[in-house]
Amino acid sequence: MTTPASQFSPAWTVLPAGDGTVAMAHALQGRIFCELDGEIVHRYDAALASAPAPDAFNNLGGNSLWPGPEGGPYAFNYPPGDGGWYVQPAINSQPTIAEESTTTRLAGGKVVSLQNRRGVTRLFDYRRSVSILAPQDMSGPYGIKGVAYSCTDELRAQDPPPTDDMLFCAWSLEQFPGGDGVVAFGITTDDAATAINCDYYGHPGDRLRCDGQLFRLALGGKDRFQIGIAHHSQPKLIGAYDPRRNLLIIRRISKITDNGLYFNIADNDQPRGAFSAADSYSIFNGGEMGFFELETIAPLHCDAAGRGTHSTLCTETLIFKGAPDRLGHCLEDCFGVPATFIGGLQA
Repeated sequence: MTTPASQFSPAWTVLPAGDGTVAMAHALQGRIFCELDGEIVHRYDAALASAPAPDAFNNLGGNSLWPGPEGGPYAFNYPPGDGGWYVQPAINSQPTIAEESTTTRLAGGKVVSLQNRRGVTRLFDYRRSVSILAPQDMSGPYGIKGVAYSCTDELRAQDPPPTDDMLFCAWSLEQFPGGDGVVAFGITTDDAATAINCDYYGHPGDRLRCDGQLFRLALGGKDRFQIGIAHHSQPKLIGAYDPRRNLLIIRRISKITDNGLYFNIADNDQPRGAFSAADSYSIFNGGEMGFFELETIAPLHCDAAGRGTHSTLCTETLIFKGAPDRLGHCLEDCFGVPATFIGGLQA
């Protein structure tokens, strides 16, 4: 289900961007939403936002910043002991505070207290900044509409913890409605088949197809599944094509860091340990929940003493709307993905 742009809250800070708008919702923990052609492109649960649950996860949608890992020995989504999955109040309900608002840039932050599964607690400076991008060079020649922005997310420890006690990273989860009929895809520099990590909820089976440096993943259905794309494969981007809404979505990391520490962020027991995976991108299919996510992951940077100091994630999100064949030409010419590989985009 799509959400009309009239659902944008007056409290959100909104900037014109290409053929649409980009908004930062400080009351909703600094989430980012985009509008294009009169509708909110992201999933947005307006009813839940107006009456959030005091003791459950408020899954409101948009582009949100989380700390990773979700599971494993250093999990932020499991308390010490045998408690079940939860989202800590600092992420679930604490608003960000506006720090900057110009005609092209928005920024906000907060100080958050986070505890991991080991019982280690630290204060972090949590910051997000959004800058408007001009998509016209990509959208104009093809007669399609576009909205785009760049985002810098950072988690910085006020008292850096030893990595034996705590691992943390900046993890951006960008959530969109739907699933059935949506095709996610990506490009790697190395062989895509060896770059894909299925150590989340199991292998998606024949929904996943790889061909050289390309992969595609058919979303939808009732089952949840997730893949990661290994940092060592030098992935170039991930994206999704939604034929029902005539939308093409691209996410890419704009600043690559080679000297950081990558680790497994997955929501599972991580039986092979915290360093059994090292993904910089992930794609999640929500199954019966009716949404999917295009996710980006930053590494942890450490000081000379082996303490985790900060994790900074620099990304771009580009969203286009138009006739399928025009979107296909844009995808091929601007991003190097053959429309025939995705399906439904060629004339």
